[in-house]
Amino acid sequence: MPKILLSLMLMLLVSCQDKTSSSNTLWIYTSLYKDTINEITPALKKEFPGVEFKFFQAGSEEIATKVNAEMMSGNVQADVMISSDRFWYEELEQAGKLYQYSSPVAKDVPASLKSGNGYYSTLSLPVMVLCYNSELLKTELLPESFKDLQDVRFKNLFTTGDPLASGTNFTTMAMLQFHYGWDYFKKLKNNNTIGQGGNSSVLRRIQNGERPIGWVLLENVLRFQDKDKRLKVIYPKDGVVTNNNIIAISKETHNPELAKKFVDFMYGKVGQDQMIKSFMYSPLPGYAPPAGAPAFSFVLKNSFPWTKEFLAQVRDSRMELKEKYTEIMFQ
Repeated sequence: MPKILLSLMLMLLVSCQDKTSSSNTLWIYTSLYKDTINEITPALKKEFPGVEFKFFQAGSEEIATKVNAEMMSGNVQADVMISSDRFWYEELEQAGKLYQYSSPVAKDVPASLKSGNGYYSTLSLPVMVLCYNSELLKTELLPESFKDLQDVRFKNLFTTGDPLASGTNFTTMAMLQFHYGWDYFKKLKNNNTIGQGGNSSVLRRIQNGERPIGWVLLENVLRFQDKDKRLKVIYPKDGVVTNNNIIAISKETHNPELAKKFVDFMYGKVGQDQMIKSFMYSPLPGYAPPAGAPAFSFVLKNSFPWTKEFLAQVRDSRMELKEKYTEIMFQ
């Protein structure tokens, strides 16, 4: 009997310790850059003394794969997700996998940039533009639009990231396919376009001359604006592609109250200033654009529109789009 009582007491002690640990720990799965995480961590420690914030940092598609696997196993570790594949969040909302929360701090985020039911919202906006190496690409070769890049004069010159691995590259691929069809990508393939890696890989290929022009996130270029003057930005006339860096709370969060406070913090001045410092746009009014970037009003005026039709079509055909893209570009 004493042994049984001792075992029960030990189990109770472990249980209490687990609950205490859970109440003071928040897991954030994010595609934010590691330096962004490192810079915001001290502010989190100051705002939330005694709370341990744990980050799993990876690309958007890797985050989706990991969270989906956790959900299938019934053991979800992620409390909050921040990544750039909005269509995945649409799927999670439809499947009932997100915690419903509309942060009062985010009330002025435009309706087009968040769930109509309060399940997710845009935290920041990365913008896909064209970038070229001014030492290697002649002025007369410069494109004016994304559409121009299917022209034969860009053979062996153009590069993109991989839509199968990068959320922002998937969004860009989906937007261009929606407007220009698959023939556009067949022509990119015929031009020997390289579509590999993430945005950092694209920028390296532009810098080393392997491909002197590519589509890449503006934030990646702005990080080099004082270091590599060869890098020049083109804002395509057919429109830049705005991406939604989404924040959402998992329905299986171990601490919904702490998760909500974290979301509020990220929409507050410290969180939004950090997004801008990381060269992304804030979705809230009153914030300046990132250093070296045009006003957000210019971006919105000169961007492909996020229509309900586009959002629904891509949400419902994500796998088919990836399969068709693979068939065209990699086979």
